[in-house]
Amino acid sequence: MLAAAFVSITVQANAIAREIAGYHADIAAAQAERAARTAHIAEQQTPDYVREKARDYGYIGPNESLIAVERSGQTSGLSAQAVSSSVSRIARWVTFFFGTR
Repeated sequence: MLAAAFVSITVQANAIAREIAGYHADIAAAQAERAARTAHIAEQQTPDYVREKARDYGYIGPNESLIAVERSGQTSGLSAQAVSSSVSRIARWVTFFFGTR
């Protein structure tokens, strides 16, 4: 009888040890996820990230200009003569986006 009691206590202790190991693994996974999220938040708070996201939404900074790049084989109807002439910057911009009328 005494041996059976020791065996049942040992079995319970092993089960508890497995549960403890499982909880330690859960804690380690939660800490790793927290560290990853903290790093992601820290990255999102950098000026470079904010500037990049603003550019994704179409904002530009002071002293910056928008530049359009054409792929080869595409034409926009804007001639090289109009670009090289002494037309004002705004007139070239209007011609580029709306064409000549």
